[in-house]
Amino acid sequence: MKAWTGIEIERARQGLEQASATVLGRMFFEFWRRDMSLGLALVWSDGGAQLERFSKLVTDFSFHKKLDFLQKLVEAKYEREQEPHSLYGKWLEHAHAVRVTRNELIHGQWGVDPMKNQVVNVVGLPTSPEQRQRAYTIAELKATLDQMAYLQVRLAELRERWPV
Repeated sequence: MKAWTGIEIERARQGLEQASATVLGRMFFEFWRRDMSLGLALVWSDGGAQLERFSKLVTDFSFHKKLDFLQKLVEAKYEREQEPHSLYGKWLEHAHAVRVTRNELIHGQWGVDPMKNQVVNVVGLPTSPEQRQRAYTIAELKATLDQMAYLQVRLAELRERWPV
């Protein structure tokens, strides 16, 4: 094992911070696009028949509430069709998982471990028994970003085949 100098550790720390800040910033934009896209999909449901009403309703919805509203729309429109229920259900499950991850990434505190080449997200107060942390490589953060982007592609496919 190589002994690191203080300068090498500092350079590694700076590089990790820069790389993680770039990916996390891209996640922020990607999540905003998912949130906006989902909101538009909801207000244009049923061909925009309730555009004004749904626009007022959905405007103040969190992403979580938008997901719940989409589920209700799918259940109402496809109550007797198993395939759209199942596929939208899988998409919603994935979207909720990404939502939880996004919340942790945004609301947690960040640090870096240059010796392990990882960035660390800590959620909760240091004095709390519920505090938890997760270490990520830059590649893992990029994979999470890719999952966020895939949500949009998959929702578009679902809406094309089974519009709400």
